[in-house]
Amino acid sequence: MERRKLPVAEGERLTALHDNMAQLLQADVQLYLATLRMCSKLYGVYQLMTAPRLRGAVEDLGVQTPLFQTTPVLHLMARRLVIPGGYQGFDVHQDWTSVQGSLDTVTTWIPFMDIDPNLYTMEVVPGSHLNGLLSGVQEPNIFRVDEKHYKEEQFVPVQVRKSGVCLMSNFTVHRSSRRGDDRMRISVSGRYENASEPTFVEREYPFTQGKSLHRGFITENFPAEGQVRKVFQEN
Repeated sequence: MERRKLPVAEGERLTALHDNMAQLLQADVQLYLATLRMCSKLYGVYQLMTAPRLRGAVEDLGVQTPLFQTTPVLHLMARRLVIPGGYQGFDVHQDWTSVQGSLDTVTTWIPFMDIDPNLYTMEVVPGSHLNGLLSGVQEPNIFRVDEKHYKEEQFVPVQVRKSGVCLMSNFTVHRSSRRGDDRMRISVSGRYENASEPTFVEREYPFTQGKSLHRGFITENFPAEGQVRKVFQEN
């Protein structure tokens, strides 16, 4: 914010963060998205995703040898944070096609505040994972489930208190709620896959997400010798 000479809001932490992120989004959409990507890779987020209590919970659900194909994703939802032409929740879908690893993969959804039905929560169809992979249409970001597989009244809003977590199968039918007021919702999601699940082993550990590198220079003529020297002299 200061580097871009944008006004920095102060006051109550969550309100100030909301104001600052809205200001950043309005000023530079790409920088806003880059900031979210950076925050999702912070050490504290990985600590949260690998917390012993969470590890124990997914172990109780059968994930004996956990692995992480995907990095955590940080989500900010608010009326003032709608990305033009971008993410503001997903329609009815299953998560399976995004990883296609172990059948018992557990999706973890961790909110950073108390979540109620009016705070852009998730809506799930309880027990829908038992029906396995349903027919639908693969869209750019989701596998949208055919409407014949669910009824509107089956969806239940997820209500989780701060420090709680929602765990669900990759086959659970769910969607993002569009119901929200002026508050901001912050959450992080990730997936625990199971390297010991028999069909995953039989299929020789398929991954939908590979690693790609940008081999060229992202910033031309960077870093200069003096910049490198300054870092090590200061430390």
